[in-house]
Amino acid sequence: MPQTGAKAAPFTWLGVAAIVAGGALAAAIAHRPAQNLVWLVAYLVLVVGVAQYVLGAGQAALARRALPAGVLWGEWALLNLGHLGVIGGRLAELFTAVLVGTLAYAAALAWFVLALRGGVAGTRLLLYRLFALFLLLSSLVGVALTVARHYSFLAS
Repeated sequence: MPQTGAKAAPFTWLGVAAIVAGGALAAAIAHRPAQNLVWLVAYLVLVVGVAQYVLGAGQAALARRALPAGVLWGEWALLNLGHLGVIGGRLAELFTAVLVGTLAYAAALAWFVLALRGGVAGTRLLLYRLFALFLLLSSLVGVALTVARHYSFLAS
């Protein structure tokens, strides 16, 4: 099995940084929280932080051999471009940016799952794939909520 720390590093570093940034933002807005900023805190901590950490560390632990650097950095870039699209689109109320960001995020999740073909078989791999599916379904719920929010603004 490959060394997990080095191969998970881009995901774990940014994951931890996002958790810390979310916590700092929560502390900064605690005296007067705004809906968009509360959403941003949750997204930074749970999706950019925890989910990214688990995706990277899980992939590193479950791969039978070290994945090429191009795969790791490609996944990292696609995943985080997706995050940027979702965050920017949500804060600027640009539905198209949210949709494009979600598509990039979904493609990155598929890449994570496909990169583990031939990985260590068993319950851990199944749980990893179910986690990726949960993240995908959650992102679709986010798009649906964005659509509902977008159309409620149009109706008013």
